[in-house]
Amino acid sequence: MAKPTIQGTFTIMHVSTNADFENFTYGAFIIDDNAAGPFTINGETIDVPNGWDGRVVPLDIREEGTVLDADLVFLGNAIAPQTKVQTGLLSATTETFQNNTGRVDTYQYVDIKTGNPIRS
Repeated sequence: MAKPTIQGTFTIMHVSTNADFENFTYGAFIIDDNAAGPFTINGETIDVPNGWDGRVVPLDIREEGTVLDADLVFLGNAIAPQTKVQTGLLSATTETFQNNTGRVDTYQYVDIKTGNPIRS
């Protein structure tokens, strides 16, 4: 059997039972330890033939509908903080200040590098 190759760039490898969908996105999986399955990923049942252990299978893996199994290893990347920014009101607490037009305004924004709300 040929050695598996990774398609795409992945910076982390997590055993699926330690998956962290809050902070990482997974774009492929590997079957570990000659497990025969079946596995449920994204709500779909995947039957894998013997001999698939170690093979990299590209697939956008979602938390919903995925049954975490110790025989699956997920490959992925950290989610950048700015992509997790919520829209709408950031906080119930606001600050007001006098601007140069004589009006009192309140501003809130998100630092796109960190994803943290900032009041000004």
